[in-house]
Amino acid sequence: MSNVSFIVDFREGAFLEISGTTTELYIVEFYDLDTETLEFTQTARVGSWLRTEKKHYVNWHIVVKDLTGSIVFEEKFNPIGKDIVIDINNRALGDTIGWAPYCDVFRKKHQCNLTVYTNFYKIFEEMYPEIKWLPLVAKRPEDFDCYAYYIVYVGINGERFSQEIKKINYYHSKNIPIKFIPGLTFHDKQYHKEHPLAIPLQKTMSNLLGLEFEEIRPQLPTVNNERPVEGKYICISEFASSEGMKEWNNKIGWKTLVQELQSMGYEVISISKEKSKLQNITKRNGDFPLSDRIWYLQHCEFFIGLGSGLSWLAWASGVKVVLIAGHSEKWVEFSENCIRIINEDVCHGCYNSKEHMDKLCCYHASLCPENKNFICTRAISPKMVMDKIKENNLI
Repeated sequence: MSNVSFIVDFREGAFLEISGTTTELYIVEFYDLDTETLEFTQTARVGSWLRTEKKHYVNWHIVVKDLTGSIVFEEKFNPIGKDIVIDINNRALGDTIGWAPYCDVFRKKHQCNLTVYTNFYKIFEEMYPEIKWLPLVAKRPEDFDCYAYYIVYVGINGERFSQEIKKINYYHSKNIPIKFIPGLTFHDKQYHKEHPLAIPLQKTMSNLLGLEFEEIRPQLPTVNNERPVEGKYICISEFASSEGMKEWNNKIGWKTLVQELQSMGYEVISISKEKSKLQNITKRNGDFPLSDRIWYLQHCEFFIGLGSGLSWLAWASGVKVVLIAGHSEKWVEFSENCIRIINEDVCHGCYNSKEHMDKLCCYHASLCPENKNFICTRAISPKMVMDKIKENNLI
């Protein structure tokens, strides 16, 4: 045994490499200590390596035996004091805001030295100083110098997504109405214990990190104690990352709602990056830093938006959110400080239905899975929104 060594790490699953000069065979077993389950076993020899399929958190126990059944090596996952990386490899603002607070729960539970990579690292640095926050980098898991590594994403990677979208757009240019790519799925079982669209968005992260699920609102810093606007104002955003499905498709919806709010003495401010087409409102559109949008949100009366990143940012900023959405079920987004506007008397919730959820892995903006021209939000009237606002004493 003196000329054999076993190298272990936990970067995207449990990994074991056997090195040395002996020609002996070994039986390698990977156990889940929490469930006392043998997850994977294989016979291996010197010069070979093994890695588990499961890449989400598992409390691993690696056991190596010789052919007589005697244990010659074992190692249990022990993150205390170790360097661990969480790679939030998703450029969606809402997903990142929903997932970020679980990183701190994981750090506290395992008493580890945690580094988190995310495009939105700047908004978390101040309130979570025990975590090292860094921008996304183009690295493979094995390039990270750490004891364990977890990548967080939902969907298909950027390059594959671009290829599939080009394919869909090509068919549309030829008047062939292909609206989604069959066979794609959000459910990569190596990373997700449950289909990520069949559970609340935040549970995607608690599942991946092996944590108990509970809704957690992330902490954001107070950007500026001085108000950006002297009088009463309401922030809005009419945009979401997915055209069509996530939009409020009532043609008079935003215009009518804004006019009524203005008639009651409120200034309405659009804070989306996209340029608002609404008339007679204050437009804080453009490429402002997120801290600017947080500043406006932290002093507004409330925020009105869609199932979008800005709604999640508003929630994290501590303001009440009026969320207009019909594509998703009510349990997907946050519930605290959320006034959800949904018309359950019409077709709704396709984003989370077994029949349709995977169609949305890569799709054309014109896709309405039930072919009902987005009735889920067309059937949400401005009056329904105003009634909910009044019921909840927001104005």
